Amino acid sequence: MKLSNIRKNLKEFYLDIYFRVKPLKYIKGEKIFLTTTDGLGDNIVRTKLLEKFLKKYGSDNIVVLCKDKTKSFLEKLGFKNIIIYEDNHRKRVSGKIKLIEKIAKLGINRIVSLEFDQHDIFIKYLKGIKKIGYYNKFHEEMNKYYDYKVQFNKEEYILKQIQNFYQEYFNEKIELESLIPNIEKIYKKNIKYKDYIVFGIGSIDRKRILCSNKIVEFLKILREVTNKKIIILGKGKLEEEIINELKEKISFETLEIENLVNGLSLEESLEIINAANYYIGMESGLYNFAFGFRKKILAFFAKKNNFSHDNFNWVTILYGENENIEKVGKFGTSLLNSIVLDKKKIENFMK
Repeated sequence: MKLSNIRKNLKEFYLDIYFRVKPLKYIKGEKIFLTTTDGLGDNIVRTKLLEKFLKKYGSDNIVVLCKDKTKSFLEKLGFKNIIIYEDNHRKRVSGKIKLIEKIAKLGINRIVSLEFDQHDIFIKYLKGIKKIGYYNKFHEEMNKYYDYKVQFNKEEYILKQIQNFYQEYFNEKIELESLIPNIEKIYKKNIKYKDYIVFGIGSIDRKRILCSNKIVEFLKILREVTNKKIIILGKGKLEEEIINELKEKISFETLEIENLVNGLSLEESLEIINAANYYIGMESGLYNFAFGFRKKILAFFAKKNNFSHDNFNWVTILYGENENIEKVGKFGTSLLNSIVLDKKKIENFMK
């Protein structure tokens, strides 16, 4: 057995003993406890589902559990009662106890888990409360703690998965197109960048970031087909690293590229994307924001996946074509870096 699994089992054993000796004291009520502790991108694409909960129950009757990076987005949607899901809650027994005891005192009558993989054991100890979530194919041991499980196919497009939840939970039909997020009006626009092309340079995983040689090739083609100004956005160590590689190979000034990596807050970056006409990038949170802003998008993916939004005509995704090529450099994968940069396709995107 892996050391991580041994630690997990020991934590669960301790929690079992703790709540046997000190049973939870519940405050009864009618509130909904909504857990949405996965990534910001996941929450953006489930915007319409989140808005439906607000419309049906009202913000005063919902308590949301989310990660810190998601809080401001949920507040913009209209949620008021938000608990931040901290590393302490996830990793430490003391943190789990505090979280479980806090939830018990909220006055809730049901827990609704919107994550595709809710695997934190805290759910086990909240007894006598109805629990609803997706059927968990990643951690199937969690399914026994839920009273109702929504059908889940991990190969299915993410909006189709959200459609399944919406229709089963609310017992209401909805077209897939009606679930496309539209968050343009809840963010400001920095009109200075109205006619710019935004390039979101980074991602949470270096394997999702195109190698610098490929980015250089792309930027040179892009400059051949358009004279629009280009701005590069992103925040983090990986983003800074790929920018440094690019600086060794091209002149941003010559190509009329403005580099603002690690120079803006998330809010400031989003105001630029919301104003711009075009978004180019990798699979990332900014890519999903651009989708929510309904921007014309060109993205680079190793292969088609749940977040491939290119079944809508304003999204174009270029996929890898050969996973057997030799990987060069620290970024991307052999498959991602095998993307063929067709000048005609890029030119058509800019029309």
